[in-house]
Amino acid sequence: MRKNKQRPPSVPRPSSGRVLDSFTEAQLDDWTRGGDLLQRLADKVYFELEALRAAKYDALCDALRSSPGVSLEINGWSRVTDYQWSLSPLSPAGSIKGVGGRFNIGETLDRARGQAFPCLYVAQSVETAYAEYFGNFLSAQVGPLTLGELALRHDSSFTTFLLNGRIERVLDLREESSLKAFADIIRQFNVSSPTKAAFRSAGLPQREIIRSANQLRRRLLLEPKSWRQEPTIFGIPAASQIFGRFARDADWEAVLYPSVRGDGLCLGIFTENFQASDSRIEVIGATPNGATHVLLDKDHLK
Repeated sequence: MRKNKQRPPSVPRPSSGRVLDSFTEAQLDDWTRGGDLLQRLADKVYFELEALRAAKYDALCDALRSSPGVSLEINGWSRVTDYQWSLSPLSPAGSIKGVGGRFNIGETLDRARGQAFPCLYVAQSVETAYAEYFGNFLSAQVGPLTLGELALRHDSSFTTFLLNGRIERVLDLREESSLKAFADIIRQFNVSSPTKAAFRSAGLPQREIIRSANQLRRRLLLEPKSWRQEPTIFGIPAASQIFGRFARDADWEAVLYPSVRGDGLCLGIFTENFQASDSRIEVIGATPNGATHVLLDKDHLK
């Protein structure tokens, strides 16, 4: 006589619908232990390198200051923002929400408490701004619809602003030469032997240490899904966010970099550094009634 198979007691019987996944308490414990191990290893690397960066802080800032930089005319550049921020188009306040942006540290990174700082992100053209904001050009096909059609969301909208102005001190990341002096210092950094041994014991590859200007530039220009992994998973600033902190502290008013999603250029603007500058950005054309933050210069920073 055939016996009925019993369901394991650790896997509950679904009341209705389909089972998407099932796991035991033992598996959940294994995953938790694995996650804790990855967090500890990520912390070891971050805090050891952070101590080395702190010891070389002045030299690293001086290395960035040694770049000749450029001044940049902002004529017809663009900023895209959620509609809810349309009354404050040049405010960088939203950039510190969550993990932050490519070149600034956000307020939820608990491994970098107290280090959050803002950055205003703008693009060379409307098309590039849309590509950065939505992840692709609005004409890109996504199934039966274009991304532009999908962007007309029922739950939120967006606003586009055109900008004019000039920024005096811009660190140009289009050329590796801007990064060489900085890279020459950090290439000497390394993690300790015990930390390397901990990675070997866990069967994990050693963490990559940046050794050249080319390697640094590639790290700074990673796709968002790549640079956001460490901040999102471990609460640790990405390499580009740490670099942005040094660029701001070295008194650069902005970093200029090629869009990783569009064809044009982007700016990450450290608005705090406008305090002793003649740099200026303003919104072109009419703005909504009650709008503030439509002009950014040393007299309009708050």
